[in-house]
Amino acid sequence: MDLSRIYFPGLNGLRFFAATAVIFTHVELMKKYLGFDHLWMAAGSRVSSFPALHVLRGEIHWAQPLFAEAGPLGVIFFFVLSGFLITFLLLAERKLRGSIATGAFYLRRILRIWPLYFFVLVLGFFVLPHIPWFFAGEQTARFHEHFSGSLLFYLLFLPNVAYALYMAVPNIGQSWSIGVEEQFYLLWPLLIKYTRRTLAAIIGFAAVLVVLKAIAVAFASDCPALLKFLAMSKLECMALGGAGAWVLFHRRERLLRVVHHPITQGAAFAALPLLLYFTPAFLQNGVHLLYSGVFLVIILNVAANPASLLKLENQTLNFLGRISYGIYMYHLMVVVFVLQLARRCWPATDRLGPLQNLLVYAATLLLTVVVSYLSYRYLEKWFIRRKKRVTRIISGDEAQTHGA
Repeated sequence: MDLSRIYFPGLNGLRFFAATAVIFTHVELMKKYLGFDHLWMAAGSRVSSFPALHVLRGEIHWAQPLFAEAGPLGVIFFFVLSGFLITFLLLAERKLRGSIATGAFYLRRILRIWPLYFFVLVLGFFVLPHIPWFFAGEQTARFHEHFSGSLLFYLLFLPNVAYALYMAVPNIGQSWSIGVEEQFYLLWPLLIKYTRRTLAAIIGFAAVLVVLKAIAVAFASDCPALLKFLAMSKLECMALGGAGAWVLFHRRERLLRVVHHPITQGAAFAALPLLLYFTPAFLQNGVHLLYSGVFLVIILNVAANPASLLKLENQTLNFLGRISYGIYMYHLMVVVFVLQLARRCWPATDRLGPLQNLLVYAATLLLTVVVSYLSYRYLEKWFIRRKKRVTRIISGDEAQTHGA
């Protein structure tokens, strides 16, 4: 591989599917807030045993675990993928340049993330709460109770702290995960730059986080805001993605042969529904680590295995993956808008039929893609072009364009 131009095929497709999973969960969540019949389950009351048992007992609908967990799993996937890509690029820069320009790294992240983040922040705090079509039920009704505190934390790039202390900001609540990613980006180039035994440092970083969280769960049960913050801050998922990048970068062939084996690939795909429906409730606090391992296997195959069972490299998915940041950031406001439209189209019912649900999901996905494309073309792309001035390793779509 030419380390000056790095392109991993298929990852754009994975990005789009992860963003779509988040959309599905938020459609059901916002149905709840807007008074529709829904398949949402609150995180604290999902199961007392493994979900499949409750399904068999008729206590929950079979699709409730799927819709409740699709979004969180999409976010976990994004965390693992971010850790994988950022670590690989940092390792490549260190090898080619002898060091890592942390200032340039931070500037690249600023140019890619901040413009859309702050645009959505302005919409979420100052525009959408005053437009009836974006009224998000109880979320909007309670929004002004903690307006100043939430705004301060958002401006400081701590939306996950705002979410933990208060509640989701209507129409942009999903942006808490951007705060987690930014906090990871603040630490990670320093760890890669200043550690000689990189893999040991990555594993140690993840282990320390897991131990600290376990201690908090055991001894801080009377501090729900702290537990919520720690539950959202899954930096260990990013670290696992980084470990996978290290394995691929240093071509640990024996391990890669195991990861790339068709049986391993099949087991990874089979593990997703098994973990979803058969993980006992007492393991829920740690199941994200298992999902992260599964997602890492999928990423390493799609990105770096010519014999991958999953082939996602095509123009359509590349386009959708390219605008996936926008899909993630805009989708919740689109969900609310479409459900408000549904309320006006079918005012006599709170239970949407199969065709009505299909129309809601299709309209949400299509409109989100259109809005995200317009944002990418007329807002984000201008800043992305400025990234080139501080880019040391050409990657992603730019590397593909140059024939990498």
